[in-house]
Amino acid sequence: MPVSAEKAAYADKLNGLLDKYDKILFVQIDNVTSEQLHNVRRDLRAKGAELLMGKKTMQKRIIANRAEDGNEAAVTMKEKLVDGGVLVGNRGMLFTNSDVKEIADILKSHRIQAPAKVGNVAPIDVSVPAGNTGMEPTMTSFFQALGVQTKIAKGTVEITVEKKVLSVGDKVDAGCAALLQKLRISPFWYEVEIEVVWDKGNLFTAEDMSITDDVLEGCFLEGINNVTALSLGAGVPTEAAFPHLVLDAFKNLLAISLETEYSFEEFNGKQLKDDIKSGKVSAAAAPAAAGKAAPAAAAAAKEESEEEDDFGMEGLF
Repeated sequence: MPVSAEKAAYADKLNGLLDKYDKILFVQIDNVTSEQLHNVRRDLRAKGAELLMGKKTMQKRIIANRAEDGNEAAVTMKEKLVDGGVLVGNRGMLFTNSDVKEIADILKSHRIQAPAKVGNVAPIDVSVPAGNTGMEPTMTSFFQALGVQTKIAKGTVEITVEKKVLSVGDKVDAGCAALLQKLRISPFWYEVEIEVVWDKGNLFTAEDMSITDDVLEGCFLEGINNVTALSLGAGVPTEAAFPHLVLDAFKNLLAISLETEYSFEEFNGKQLKDDIKSGKVSAAAAPAAAGKAAPAAAAAAKEESEEEDDFGMEGLF
């Protein structure tokens, strides 16, 4: 069956984009206006990125044809994008070699507020706040029909209790749309939204993209804290717990020094003892002062331990 010139041109364009770019951002464009999409395309071009729409059956066929040539990357793409169900719905293919965050920032910069129209699916919960509406008392029956509690105050209708009118996933009906319109509430925000990212054979979801360096650092630090707590609780020395062990030992030495004639010069021990006895530093503040000395003490103790280990190894031979 002969292929139309239009389909052949589309296939050439898509193949060219697949060869040129390493990343494909699959974006949702539901409820995005044509003007909004035009502005997004303009800013994407400045970043060297391109947004391609089209029928999913045609896109699947083009990718499948590339896989039939035996190209390993194309086979992986077919398995994950076509067979994996990524090419579905009203998704566009946004091609780029730039950082995904930069592209996401461009898309968010064209986010627009919109009213709730009949038939729209609510992406968020929507509530009508309590307060004066400025409407005439004749509108009371309208609010009562929608289950919104009101009273007449100073000749106008006042909502007495906040009322939730939409939950996530609800379809907007005519009554709800009319209510929000009369209250001049535009509850929804629409944008070209990234749902899935293809990056050199790997797939990432929108949730994956929200993981920043700060989140990773937080998880890493939490893991270190857990290892330290387990080590201290079990009495098993580890590198993570080592500074805390040295700090506890330093506190014990300081306590012994205060109760006896013993004193030590290392890590400002003698000065701490003298300051506590003279009243310059309270005994409660001594652990904080000791904490400042702990890193240096830990480093010195670790270095001494390593030297002893080396000496011990030499003595074996």
